[in-house]
Amino acid sequence: MGAFTSKKIIYGNPDKIPYIAEEIRKSFTIEGFEVRIVEPSSGNEIYITKGGMFKAAFGLRSALKVTMKATREGYIDFKAGVSIVKQQLIPTLITICVFSPVVIAQIWGMIKQSKLDEKALGIAENYVYSRNGD
Repeated sequence: MGAFTSKKIIYGNPDKIPYIAEEIRKSFTIEGFEVRIVEPSSGNEIYITKGGMFKAAFGLRSALKVTMKATREGYIDFKAGVSIVKQQLIPTLITICVFSPVVIAQIWGMIKQSKLDEKALGIAENYVYSRNGD
């Protein structure tokens, strides 16, 4: 995810990551986003997309990717950034080779402008802090 990433360490019980992921899923789904949790048992990868907002040229579909991992006892490493999912092989290769930095920068600009990364982080922090890590 590189430079196009929001990061924060949250003080809270890492065992609650799957529950936090579910809260993020519910909140974004209500607003019409497509949300996919890759590893529901650990809740450590969440992909959030929405129709026209995240469609990029040349057969790419982009998403906000949220990852949460236990870094050490009592801490959750939260990251949100751009993820590109290929839909068509040739157009994707052309885009990645030629336009990748521009496309990724534009998508990250849309995410930051709409504050989706901050919304996901806010949901995670609210869940952890309202339950005191329990």
